Amino acid sequence: MNHLNARIIRADQGKTINGALEDVQLKLTGIDTDGSYTLGLVTTQVGGSIPPHLHHREDELLILLYGELECLTSEGWQTAHPGDVVFFPSGVMHAYRNTGTVAAKHWVIANPAGVEAFYQQLAPLLNPSPSLNHISTLSRNYGIEFMGVLEDK
Repeated sequence: MNHLNARIIRADQGKTINGALEDVQLKLTGIDTDGSYTLGLVTTQVGGSIPPHLHHREDELLILLYGELECLTSEGWQTAHPGDVVFFPSGVMHAYRNTGTVAAKHWVIANPAGVEAFYQQLAPLLNPSPSLNHISTLSRNYGIEFMGVLEDK
């Protein structure tokens, strides 16, 4: 018998992790899904971006609700619009940025779960001034590799 519970997660429920120009509201974590996946609702402010990186462990799926995101895919930079689904498989470099005029909001699903712990540990490192060495070490611990952007000068 399954030990997980069927339930509704309300719009105002979930731990919110505040980043520099991006907030993630965790709706389901590995604890909730027995490690299957993580589900978060992400708001990316105008000018916000996630630099080129890859995950060695997780596939990521983004479902854009509103706004626009320019996404770095295997075919180069492409614009995702509301209703579009963006697939970032593990081991493939990807990135996104909000170059639009309004905040973008999307669901993110990471499979398997675990990346939520990275988000929770990353947020304090971003404010007030990020230590690139600490972020780089944390990223490596979670199987995330940033492509040449996390080097202290």
